[in-house]
Amino acid sequence: MRQTMLEEQVKEVLQNYQLKNEKAITFGHPKVKMNWILPLPGVTVTSFDQFQPFFVYFDESGISFFPLDMNQNYRVIGRSFLAWNDMDHFQFKKGLLEDEIQIQLQDQKMVMKLVKKKAMNSWIKENNEYLIQNHHFYQS
Repeated sequence: MRQTMLEEQVKEVLQNYQLKNEKAITFGHPKVKMNWILPLPGVTVTSFDQFQPFFVYFDESGISFFPLDMNQNYRVIGRSFLAWNDMDHFQFKKGLLEDEIQIQLQDQKMVMKLVKKKAMNSWIKENNEYLIQNHHFYQS
């Protein structure tokens, strides 16, 4: 069976950044906020913050975020890392369609949605289950 574009990019990220645990990576995005709603006859127009997908990698050290460029076949455009020690609080919440992680930093709260499944990408569901079983490697 042919790999999906997302699977190809995951393999590339794991290799390029020498990430050892292929089950500790998943797919997500920041929680999207609605800016405004304009109800018109027969249609409603809404404006949202820009959607930015990420690969999210968890390990004993912390969380790595890899933003993806959707115009470049989900190519990774960098890496950000948050150490567990730098977080004041980490919380995982199960959701109906997407799960959520909340990260409290000294002066900022980050909320990310973790996609539960994506068409033709069964690895996302499998990896999410693995991460939940391992408490996302968070050591409180």
